[in-house]
Amino acid sequence: MKTKLFILVIVVMLLLASCNNAAESTTSPTLSASGTGTASTDPDVVDIQLGVDTVDAEIAVAVDQNANNMDEIMAVFGGMGVDEKDIQTTNYNLWVEEVYDPSGQPTGEKRYHVSNTVSVRLRDLTKIGILIEEATSAGATNVFGISFSVADTTELEQAALENAIENAQGKAEWMASTMDSSLGPVVKVIEGSFVSQPMMVAAEGIGGGAAESVPISQGQFSITAQVQVMYEMLP
Repeated sequence: MKTKLFILVIVVMLLLASCNNAAESTTSPTLSASGTGTASTDPDVVDIQLGVDTVDAEIAVAVDQNANNMDEIMAVFGGMGVDEKDIQTTNYNLWVEEVYDPSGQPTGEKRYHVSNTVSVRLRDLTKIGILIEEATSAGATNVFGISFSVADTTELEQAALENAIENAQGKAEWMASTMDSSLGPVVKVIEGSFVSQPMMVAAEGIGGGAAESVPISQGQFSITAQVQVMYEMLP
């Protein structure tokens, strides 16, 4: 009885191995190609970094002056209809400077520096110059940069993916043609990463003039997608 069972197990194993070998021998070859696609559009939001630096021999004076100036800047934002959720403090720093005489010897005096920076998102791009002018008039001493982007990137990502797949298919068709073959159906698609390319504008030192004196170009906002596509190859 045990001998018959052993023989039966051997037969089943041989049949399974035969089926696997047959499946492997009938599996069509595949071809993989990577694709990159970019989609661009006009930006609809802009992020602006604004800061206030104050210095005084009294720490309380430096802190209070900085806070008062920042309150005035916040009032500018509110007056322009900026939502509170679009305003974020990105840096607050207080440090002490030792004062030295012309010979390099410490005088015992101190200066207290207070730096406060906020990031504001503006959804009406026509108000950029006005916001910068009014904020600097209210006490902003620094404008660190302007970054244009898109609030909702869903459609842009989909367009970039479509372009990436088309790019991969073009490569695959060319490779298949060099081997006297043709592409069959898609076997697998692997989505890669998205890389955004916001338009950056340097804006340090802006302020103190008319809004029309702030030359700003918004450019375009781009997203690049990558994919890996596997095709079945046909003879």
